[in-house]
Amino acid sequence: MKAAAVLIVLLLVIAGSLALWSERPMTLDRPAARRTVPGPTRRSLAGPKKTVILYFLVKDHAILQEEAREIVGGATMTEEAKGIVAELEKGPESDLVPTIPGSAQLRNLFIDSSGTAYADFDRGLKEGLRGGVLEERYAVFSIVDTLVANLAQITRVQILAEGVEIPTLAGHVDTMTPLSPQYVF
Repeated sequence: MKAAAVLIVLLLVIAGSLALWSERPMTLDRPAARRTVPGPTRRSLAGPKKTVILYFLVKDHAILQEEAREIVGGATMTEEAKGIVAELEKGPESDLVPTIPGSAQLRNLFIDSSGTAYADFDRGLKEGLRGGVLEERYAVFSIVDTLVANLAQITRVQILAEGVEIPTLAGHVDTMTPLSPQYVF
């Protein structure tokens, strides 16, 4: 009995040694894995549709007006905020006037733990503004008002250009610090 146990241990040691020093890896045959859930298991990254409020300029009036739009919600609050700004960039679907220049594109957007959203646009936002103080004010506050109105977690917005803080877009509205919404002008 003792000899049989020693022989088994010796065979295991030899097999283990061969497996360790072998040039070919040792593999075990396993049965193929079977899927227990039929169909795709990939979760959709987009959320359900939701109605958002976008702010555009009323033609011949010095006010921003709401326009409701249905969008697909984002998987995260940041993705949802990016989707909302993308809709704002598309412009109004009614007779309202766009507030963001057509050449402007959101590069990135992130939200910090204090509720400040940082909306980073390319240079098209600065270069596309040609109408002075009012055009700049409408562009800035359509972005700020739209984000704050639609996402309760966002309380302020700072606009960046090419990833850096800028003193102003066109010389009139201070954008060095985060801005609170201004629904009435």
